[in-house]
Amino acid sequence: MARPSPLPERIKAVQAAIEAESEPLVTLTHLLQLCRDEHPVLREQLGIPGRHTRVAAMVADLVPALSTAATAALEPAERRAIAAALTVDPTLPAVLVARALVELLDVRYGHGFAASFRRRSPYQPGVGDPIPLDSPDLRLISELPATSPPWRLANRLDETRHVRLAGEWATQFQVIFDYSRADALTGIIGSDTVVATCHPNRGLSEFAFPLDTSGLAFPVGPVDERRQHREIDRLIGIAVAEGASVVVLPELCVTERLAAQLHDWTTRREGPQLLVAGSYHHDDEHLDADLGHPARQRRRNTAVAYLRGCPIPLTQDKHSPADRPVNENIQTSGWPELRVHVSSDGWHLVIAICRDLLNPHAAHALAEAGVNLVLVPAMSETLVAFGGPVAQLVGAGQAFVAVANNPADFSTTSDLTVHLPARALFGHPGFGQQTRLVQPADGEPGVALLRVRTGQLRWLDAGASPSGSTQGDTVELPPWAAGLRRLCGLDPTKTSLPPTELTLRPAAVLVLLSDSSDGPTVLLTERAADLANYPGQLVFPGGAADPGDDGLVATALREAVEETGLDPRTVNILGTLPALALPDSGFLLTPVLAWSHRPEFITSPNLAEVSGLATQALHLPAYPRPTLPPRPSPSDEPTARDPQPPAPAPVIGMVTRVILDLVTGMVARAIAPATTDAFRLATMQPHER
Repeated sequence: MARPSPLPERIKAVQAAIEAESEPLVTLTHLLQLCRDEHPVLREQLGIPGRHTRVAAMVADLVPALSTAATAALEPAERRAIAAALTVDPTLPAVLVARALVELLDVRYGHGFAASFRRRSPYQPGVGDPIPLDSPDLRLISELPATSPPWRLANRLDETRHVRLAGEWATQFQVIFDYSRADALTGIIGSDTVVATCHPNRGLSEFAFPLDTSGLAFPVGPVDERRQHREIDRLIGIAVAEGASVVVLPELCVTERLAAQLHDWTTRREGPQLLVAGSYHHDDEHLDADLGHPARQRRRNTAVAYLRGCPIPLTQDKHSPADRPVNENIQTSGWPELRVHVSSDGWHLVIAICRDLLNPHAAHALAEAGVNLVLVPAMSETLVAFGGPVAQLVGAGQAFVAVANNPADFSTTSDLTVHLPARALFGHPGFGQQTRLVQPADGEPGVALLRVRTGQLRWLDAGASPSGSTQGDTVELPPWAAGLRRLCGLDPTKTSLPPTELTLRPAAVLVLLSDSSDGPTVLLTERAADLANYPGQLVFPGGAADPGDDGLVATALREAVEETGLDPRTVNILGTLPALALPDSGFLLTPVLAWSHRPEFITSPNLAEVSGLATQALHLPAYPRPTLPPRPSPSDEPTARDPQPPAPAPVIGMVTRVILDLVTGMVARAIAPATTDAFRLATMQPHER
């Protein structure tokens, strides 16, 4: 086993590689690999007070040496400056400087990383290679607040906001990032998207299970192909009438010929943008080049998906044969492939066939690869086992997942009980439990619908009329009214809905007061601009209670330490305020009042959550309001030499304003007697004293 190079030699090698490399993505990768390999030292150094400030100042001195041009190449002088920064101060560990340089390069050049990956498509990373982590802005897609933290809050040392280093999972699977359909996939999920799963079959009797002499089944498929085609067409028609633009069919519900005929749906104006036409069994000739054998037949289970505007379908082979309801006779490749179809707006789409998603190594690889859209054709007698891997994908990458299961009844003639599994399973970042099952009472064919914006789920029996027509009213709705009904997603035959039960999670914020020349001030954090909740707003540090917290005071202190690096030893707890119910976010929020003579910070703020710290003076009668800067005159307007207007000031969050008003009133009342006594003393006549 090769011994790693001594650290000084490693640093010299990294410096040489940086000086020879013009592409920012590759330069960042060299630095990130150094951070990963020396993570024990880096973790230790990040906790030493004052180190971060010195490194930040040194990196700030480097910024003027970097070009401001929107270019994807580093000039020789820039490369030399970056390389030299690693050892310019011998008292600072190079790995600590490397981490600061990583963050600088990611912020400055991260917008161009997607183009770098796209030039390499199809891109198959090895261990230690970079992978893209671009993702869409969920705030523009769903009204529901995310119930799990995004990937970046894990505070990992092998990733940035745009890039992550591939791990050992790259040796278990051929993970391929495919940008060939990046433009066609753009907008595949949006705020108005409806995802539909179609379920055409009632029971196992509608399928053929030919068995060979060893008891293995192949090819499994529908008994009556023509009838199956008619039923699938009818279900897809119901789905698109409900506004579905993404439609998923179950595993083995089609033949190869039937799947090809379904391509017509994505060529129609009213058809879906993406149709996953289930999967089918087929023989495929291939050459065993390693052994030099001639072409031979290989049995495969292949999923196919049609994308509007793309003549060539997306395909994915199954690599985990089923053993229920029959043993599936397919031959898998020795190195399974996971193809990630990347869109121009950050969607990472993967099609996984049934048990492939149950493989824990595959689920881990998908989560590590930043996959955020997974469509799953399935044929399983239960969907309970899918809940774990789907929740993992939702929690790790804020993924949307749709599992289409078939048939409705897995009972056989020898069974004494009826086996009616759930028909569909959906994962959504806004679901409280991250996943939800769709399980109708009967086994009739039907369609399950997920409205991305609201997270609403519906089941439509195949015999039910779509919501575009209402009973007792044949007048066609205007487009805006039809759109409203689609967004509401309510059953027009039901006039009342059961009350919604709401459970609030305990949470706390730290209201840290200090003294200043302007009077009492409070500490606020400026939320990172790309967070799903309260982006760019000034708020109190805080968050949800953890099971290990010793009360809400401990919650507030822990969250403040994690977000700002605050030293809790410099904080004096004063008490708590009445809790505030926040039904929109699902929290019962308790403000914790505290005071500090001079707050100290043992680490830097967590840049994943906080872009900066600020203090806000309480507007008290005893103190003048801070003087606002004068408005700029016309001569101060941006000129051609200064095209960028000043960035807008961050706004204070609504809940934060409520707490500030309450605290201001309490402080004003607390200081009122002292203020009155001082005023009376100053206005007394000499003989009255």
